[in-house]
Amino acid sequence: MKEHDSPRAAPTAEPASAPQHPDPEAGAHRNYRVVREPGPAALLMSPTSLRQLAPFLGRERTVGRAAEELGELPNTVFKRVQRFVRAGLLEVARERPRRGRALKLYRTVAESFFVPFEATAAESLEAALAERDAYWERLLRRNVVRARREALGTWGTRVYRDARGRLQIQTAITPEADATTLDAAAPAVLSSWRDSVMLDFEDAKALQRELYALLLRYEQKLGAQRYIVRLALAPVGGA
Repeated sequence: MKEHDSPRAAPTAEPASAPQHPDPEAGAHRNYRVVREPGPAALLMSPTSLRQLAPFLGRERTVGRAAEELGELPNTVFKRVQRFVRAGLLEVARERPRRGRALKLYRTVAESFFVPFEATAAESLEAALAERDAYWERLLRRNVVRARREALGTWGTRVYRDARGRLQIQTAITPEADATTLDAAAPAVLSSWRDSVMLDFEDAKALQRELYALLLRYEQKLGAQRYIVRLALAPVGGA
């Protein structure tokens, strides 16, 4: 999704009462805004601009501190801050006195934002999801390729039917065997699809909860390397 210039209109994030269908996996927020105007909504739906807004979401940050977190120049971050302020997403929370000009601390105008589908430019819910996830899908694909290339060199694709009669499309470096990065010395990289996992509803719910619990468990760790993790599960319906 492309970034949009801020509109000249007044701030458009509107206060709202408690949502009728809160997300059970999200924390309860006493302060949230529904964003309906296309300009601010586009900023929130763009992974690029959302990353730029993230240091200020629900907390106070100076431009300098946000620049450190983003690894960018303060002047660049300041220009974006001005755009977010004009869009009604960011405000000056307070000023810290210091010698000379006071230091401004910025914070989002709400602890959380809700963008209705109708406020997006997407043609369908599927298109909206594709646009929202495109940045992370590219990030995952690019780094899977990088890690595999470092470990395996150039590879190909092996197509065959396994012992259980299932179609397999696997990364391989020879015609005889699939490539693997599960060895202890290999990089911790994984990208795997299964489109014919046959489960009863109870087993599917158990898998869903186990995957989510596993993700939460490892999210608590504070290691030295940043990783991107993608979990997905869905019942397959008609085309």
